[in-house]
Amino acid sequence: MKSYLIENYANLQGLIGISFMFLMLAIIFISYVINGYNYKIIAKAYENKFGLLPQTARLARGASLIGTPAAYFAKIDFIMGSLIFPYNRVINHDMSIESYNYIRNLPGHLTTGFKIEAALWLAELILAMAFMLIEFIV
Repeated sequence: MKSYLIENYANLQGLIGISFMFLMLAIIFISYVINGYNYKIIAKAYENKFGLLPQTARLARGASLIGTPAAYFAKIDFIMGSLIFPYNRVINHDMSIESYNYIRNLPGHLTTGFKIEAALWLAELILAMAFMLIEFIV
């Protein structure tokens, strides 16, 4: 296997690099086009039902993936954290169990984009780890 990786190092590096770029473009498209619109709908419905967004989402309300990526993750964390993880006070801080269940029970057309974005981030992480593993082996 090591000889295969050494012989095809340039090809594997190029394949992983191109895959990384396509995934990043897909994530940017989903976050701006699909999830941007859905976030506004979810945030407005959440505010109508519970009064205020969670603190981090309020602070990062105008954040974008390209301009302020760390704030973007704080902005969407109350949605993605509720959709991906079970309820706990660490991930879902500043949220009650009712608001957690509200996010989880939203219609699928509003939450599917966030689930796809999370899956693409996971795929990007796996690609980065594969690249590091190849660099380590070769």
